[in-house]
Amino acid sequence: MSSHRDDLSKLLDRNTDSSRDEPEVAANIGEQLKHMELKSLPISLRRRIRDVVAQIKPQNIVEVGAGIGHLSAWLFDEWDTTEHTPSRYIMVEAGGKFGVILTRLIERYNASKWAQVVVGEWNEIIAEQRSWVAANTSSSENSMISKSPLPTNIDICIIDVGWENQNACIMGAVPLLGENSIILTSEPDVPDENETDENKIAAFNEWIVLVKMLNETHEIGFVPMFGGTLIGIRKVKR
Repeated sequence: MSSHRDDLSKLLDRNTDSSRDEPEVAANIGEQLKHMELKSLPISLRRRIRDVVAQIKPQNIVEVGAGIGHLSAWLFDEWDTTEHTPSRYIMVEAGGKFGVILTRLIERYNASKWAQVVVGEWNEIIAEQRSWVAANTSSSENSMISKSPLPTNIDICIIDVGWENQNACIMGAVPLLGENSIILTSEPDVPDENETDENKIAAFNEWIVLVKMLNETHEIGFVPMFGGTLIGIRKVKR
C-alpha cells in the first residue's frame, strides 16, 4: 500500500521540465474572469494539474466545472506544444452560456475532433452514461446506438465545482474510476471560527467523512501549495 501511495505522491509532484509561465490564452481568460467577477483555481493548482496531465498522457480526460476554460486553456496549450493529444477530452459545464465560450476555445486550438463540451449537471450526465452503457452492453462498436456521453474508460477526472457540489460530484465520479484512473480536485477551505454559513460548515464536515470513507478503498494524495491543496484520488490496485 505504501509503495502505491509513494507512486501517487510522485505523480502529484512538480514537473521541473514544464514551463512555469501561464500560457497566453489562459492569461487572457484570467483577465476575462476578473471582468466577469468569477473565480478560478489558483495558478499553482492549475500549473500542477497541467503537470500531472503531461505526465500521465491520458487517452480520456473529463473536466467537471470547466467554467470559461481557464484551466482548459492550460491543458490545450500543453497538448498543442507536445506530440500527445487525448482521444477524448470532455468539458462538463452546468452553465449553458459558458458552453459557447468553451466551444470557441476548442475551435481556437483546432481540437473539435477530440474535444467536446457537455452542458448539464454532472450527476445527470453520469445517469445518462449509465443508461448508454446499459443500452449498448451487448452491442458491437459498429452497431452502437450513439456515442457515449462520457468516455467508457476515464483516465483523469478533474473536479472544480465549488464547495456546494464538490462532495456529490466526487461521489458520482468514484464509480467511473478504473485501474490507474485518478480524480484531481482541490481541498475545500476550512471554515474558520467566525464562519456563519451553516451550509458551508456542514459541507466541510461531509467532506471529512467522505475522505475517511474513500481512504478505505482508494489512495489519496494531498499536496499543499501556495493558494490551495491539490488532492489526487486513485483506486487501490487489488
